[in-house]
Amino acid sequence: MRIRYIGLSNETPYGLLKFLHVAESVSINPRIVSVQNSYNLLCRNFDSGMAECCHHERVSLLAYSPLAMGILSGKYFSLDGGPTDARLNLFRGRYAEGESRYNLSYGIIRKATELYVSIAHNYDIHPVSLAIAFVLKHPLVASAVFGATKSWQLDEVLNGCRVQLTPEIVAEISKVHSKFPNPCP
Repeated sequence: MRIRYIGLSNETPYGLLKFLHVAESVSINPRIVSVQNSYNLLCRNFDSGMAECCHHERVSLLAYSPLAMGILSGKYFSLDGGPTDARLNLFRGRYAEGESRYNLSYGIIRKATELYVSIAHNYDIHPVSLAIAFVLKHPLVASAVFGATKSWQLDEVLNGCRVQLTPEIVAEISKVHSKFPNPCP
């Protein structure tokens, strides 16, 4: 068996460069082609150094959690905390890192999320589709890794593949990002 390509997950710029260096020194020289890191409207760590490394080294991003564990859908804003069958409610306590990163009880996270959901509604786009379109717009994204438990969720993700973010929408997203930069690192 021959390893032709390698992907990394949850990596830093330094880690990526070290892996690339080691891969180049091995005689079989498998190529590192992707890194799977979290990337969404609320978590843009990838853009702080990692994007530069990936661009220069021709490594693509497999963006996981493009919906920020579902909070960018807006479904967790209801008074009862969202549908009982929603992932964060069904499996409460099993996603410790995600639950702490995307915790709507933090005012900055709640406000940024509300503003992104509002942008979607203002342009008659489902919030899921807006979040997916944003991630797919990044030139280094090869794919978005998402979870869907219902067919309508998959429909909205697929719609996001067709959404064209106009300069006006991008400007509004940028305005929110300027006000609340990376609230979920």
